[in-house]
Amino acid sequence: MQNLDLFKKDLKKFTKETIKKRSHKNNDSEKYDIKAALEICKKGWLGISAPQRYGGGDKDPLWTYEAIRIFSQEDITAAAIITGQFTLVAEILINECQEDIKNNYIPKILNGAISGCYALTEPDAGSNPSEMKSRVEKTKKGWILNGQKMWITNGNIADLAIVYAKEENMISCFLVDMKSKGISKTKIHGKMGFKSSDTAEISFENVFIPSQNRIGRKGKGLNVAFKALDNGRLGISVMALGATEGIQKRLIKIAKNKPSQKNIEDVARVEVMIESCRSLILKAIKLKSNKTNFTKYASMAKLKSTEAATKAANMLASKSTDKFTNRVWRDVRVMELFEGTSEIQKLIIGNITTGFKAFN
Repeated sequence: MQNLDLFKKDLKKFTKETIKKRSHKNNDSEKYDIKAALEICKKGWLGISAPQRYGGGDKDPLWTYEAIRIFSQEDITAAAIITGQFTLVAEILINECQEDIKNNYIPKILNGAISGCYALTEPDAGSNPSEMKSRVEKTKKGWILNGQKMWITNGNIADLAIVYAKEENMISCFLVDMKSKGISKTKIHGKMGFKSSDTAEISFENVFIPSQNRIGRKGKGLNVAFKALDNGRLGISVMALGATEGIQKRLIKIAKNKPSQKNIEDVARVEVMIESCRSLILKAIKLKSNKTNFTKYASMAKLKSTEAATKAANMLASKSTDKFTNRVWRDVRVMELFEGTSEIQKLIIGNITTGFKAFN
């Protein structure tokens, strides 16, 4: 049985030979790397922490986050293959769905036969999902969905979507077949960062959802969403840590070639940031592994790690103008917005720490 050190060795080899070589071309063409995604699935890495009964590796969550971290050292969007398909889609199905849905979909996601997306954000409802306008109306055999979703990762390529909509003024969660009649998708081009990550605007017009496809109970959609966002925020934290480590490698090289006090000081500052971020992330992963609430630590880790990545990218940008620097500088700025902005993370942390509810 493979141990964690050998697993990391394989990840580093794949990162060097595959991810690094394709990163600039994918970014320039705004192309989602389907080939890399399928290779990651084929190697069993997408589901390395999923239960064996669904085709997973049954490893501790740390294994999944190590893959995310190492990929992010060269290309954050390659790591987003795992965060988008596993932590935001497959884990919801594993934790929230009935067994027949799990058996039908999870193995196919893990082996790359199908892909999914997480559809929460709307054009006028981002940080406050309770303001969403998407709605479902009950029918004898299920529901009819109408609404619009925005900034949906993997939305153009997804075979299924986890969609949130109001059901009698309460938010519920549904599993939607993306081949259903009434769904239209528009690819979003010209993004500042995450250019090779597929992003879509999705419209649902009288889309039928079968009665067995509600995830969780009626009106409990936000409970599902918040659990998923904990996973998503932890994933973003690890991506930011990996990106900062990739930046640090370049800063060290620059300091060795031009050993000024400023260059050496910048290396030291980033090293401190890396260690502090890693501490918060490992705490959150440990809580998750023990099936303990990790909301506060996921938010603290995301806040600290994304801000650290941005600071480190600014340092590198003052010394280098190569393609990696240009790409990583743009990508890390986006991570301060994903899964709740830094301002939202502060409110979540403050809410848990003080007990004062800063927003609904």
